[in-house]
Amino acid sequence: NTGGVGVNEPCYSYKEDPFISGLADEQVERIKLELGIKTEGKDIARPIIEFEHCGFPSTLYGNLKKAGYEAPTPVQMQMLPVGLTGRDVIASADTGSGKTVAFLLPVVVKALQKPAEGVCSPVALILTPTRELAIQIEKQAKELVMGLTNMRTALLVGGMPLPPQLHRLKSSIKIVIATPGRLIEILDQKALQLDKVKIVVVDEVDTMLKMGFQQQVLEVLEQVPKKHQSLLASATIPAGTEELASRLVRDPVRIAVGEKNQPCANVRQILLWVEEPSKKKKLFEILNDSKLYQPPVVVFVDCKLGADLLCEAVAKVTGLTTVAVHSDKNQMERNRILKGLLDGDFEVVVSTGVLGRGLDLVNVRLVVNFDMPNTMDEYVHQVGRAGRLGHRGTAITFLNNNNKWLFLEVVNRVRPTGSILPPQLLNSPHLHEQQRREKQKNKTGLGDALVTTNNLLDIIKKHDRRKK
Repeated sequence: NTGGVGVNEPCYSYKEDPFISGLADEQVERIKLELGIKTEGKDIARPIIEFEHCGFPSTLYGNLKKAGYEAPTPVQMQMLPVGLTGRDVIASADTGSGKTVAFLLPVVVKALQKPAEGVCSPVALILTPTRELAIQIEKQAKELVMGLTNMRTALLVGGMPLPPQLHRLKSSIKIVIATPGRLIEILDQKALQLDKVKIVVVDEVDTMLKMGFQQQVLEVLEQVPKKHQSLLASATIPAGTEELASRLVRDPVRIAVGEKNQPCANVRQILLWVEEPSKKKKLFEILNDSKLYQPPVVVFVDCKLGADLLCEAVAKVTGLTTVAVHSDKNQMERNRILKGLLDGDFEVVVSTGVLGRGLDLVNVRLVVNFDMPNTMDEYVHQVGRAGRLGHRGTAITFLNNNNKWLFLEVVNRVRPTGSILPPQLLNSPHLHEQQRREKQKNKTGLGDALVTTNNLLDIIKKHDRRKK
């Protein structure tokens, strides 16, 4: 019976993790700057860096992991501690930034703290403009509440039959996810009371107001007790909506997460042809080259064992302070490494690609892809680590025939930046074969109309130019 897992969970309240408390103010400011987090308001809780820093009950934390949430996104890092301490929030961050989990976790925690208040009296209300969005939010909520006792959700949306929704409300529901129109219809039938609601989320505030839901939202909130927590989330909060938004919140914390820097724009990319047996020697040469070496250097490898072994070898041969980072490290270890990174204790960091947030926080000027990543997206992401916040950085990538399936993409992506490509790559029969196939594909009458990941950006740029 999974329902019982949550029974013994101690009552949860957010306490700042000692690791976060131990950071200096300027370190916190630097983290926020690095991640593009802007905040306004009084007494703002510091951002967390890992989900562990929230100290969630074990079932909830396990659900997060199971659902694939490894490391918090910038909006989650700031919004979770603020939301979990009960403050009202107005947050703006792009679609895909992880806003949903940033408001769902405070909702789940609030619902955990309060016993279900009888039938038809939910503790949490989430308003969203469209049925599709509501369905998606409920799906994520269900993943988070698995195995927690009495944590039922109800989805109240138009465009779907009403009777099953009314029937659902007959069991004790903790969290209601609704579109305004259908919710008002149900409230009018007295099938639901909002007088026990402790937390309200209005998602996509800007769309809500654009779609003329303003009146309906206000009508719904009339029925919610004055004393409740409000979380407003949106991609942008335009001036007109600011005014309404500020009517819905008390003493809010405003959180805006800016554009991520475009990776690679200010990174010098160097590609070197290095056969497997010579890679270590090449790395040591780079670390000994005063023109290239700028600590901390991040070296990306493709497996955990490789990270540990290379870390030992670098320390032994160069005498530099070196640390290996990968997902097998436990929390204490990771906190120690994070602290060391922030304090600038390490000169070389050897990491697998799946690095948590830690390295996002460090001014890295030199990245070495010891093993070429498996996809160009990962390549762009790893190379981008060297040029954050407008610093010029360098990324050196070791390449050989083990990476032959990427040759064409590498040439198409890197050549336009003016980087010099190794002759072994340019003369490779694998590359020539891939180029021949691409030509063939383009000849089949699609011409320039063929959209590939490589020309997509150019097409968008052309389109933007036309618009101007």
